[in-house]
Amino acid sequence: MAILTKVPAQHSAAPHLMLLALAGSLALAGCNAKTKKPDAAESEAAASGGLGDQIVVDPEMSGESGGTAGKDGPVTLKAADRTPAAISAARKSAADAAGGKLLPAPVPQKASASALAQNAATAAQVSDSARAAKTDCSAKVQYSAAWAAKLPAAIPVYPRGAVKEAAGTDADGCALRVVNYGTAVSPEDVVSFYYSMAQRGGYTAEYRIDGGDHVIGGRKAGQAYVAFVRKLEGGVTEVDLVTSGK
Repeated sequence: MAILTKVPAQHSAAPHLMLLALAGSLALAGCNAKTKKPDAAESEAAASGGLGDQIVVDPEMSGESGGTAGKDGPVTLKAADRTPAAISAARKSAADAAGGKLLPAPVPQKASASALAQNAATAAQVSDSARAAKTDCSAKVQYSAAWAAKLPAAIPVYPRGAVKEAAGTDADGCALRVVNYGTAVSPEDVVSFYYSMAQRGGYTAEYRIDGGDHVIGGRKAGQAYVAFVRKLEGGVTEVDLVTSGK
């Protein structure tokens, strides 16, 4: 059976990026020879057009100067994005997105998140032919900031989050998006946001503590999501978000 696995960030080729394995293994931290790199201006325009000021695109992806995160380093935030006022504004935007109020997340289970990840792997194979062939949908991904704007409306990047890297595919019977981003709010804030959005959007939601990660994931019909959330140094919370299916 195809399995989607979370590989610890310290073992990835580029730090702090979700690695996928669907019927094999593919590191989304590095691009192989068959993966097309996006046009810089095109990627930023697509992402900005889809989400407006709700996310910040890492200039390492867009080709602009003044970056907030190094290409090979962990996701970071500008000092202005870590101020109490900025954090308060992000929380308000999150509450507004969830209908005016965020729900408290349930008490987490201390357990492996592998089942939540496997749900996302299975849901990525949206066509009968892809399921029958056990297509490795992660091998189909293309890198572009635009994929951050193509997440399901119910499972977006946390408002004002800074996207470091994004990839996705709708090819060959697959539907998969993977986004790595940072925010100045706490991991608990991020979990509460996704729990609230999931409930509002008709998804299930399970919350687990797996090692140092807060993990929340669930399903709705043929769709699934899972978010791995962890606290970094410097007031940054890093999120690896995976959505799949249609």
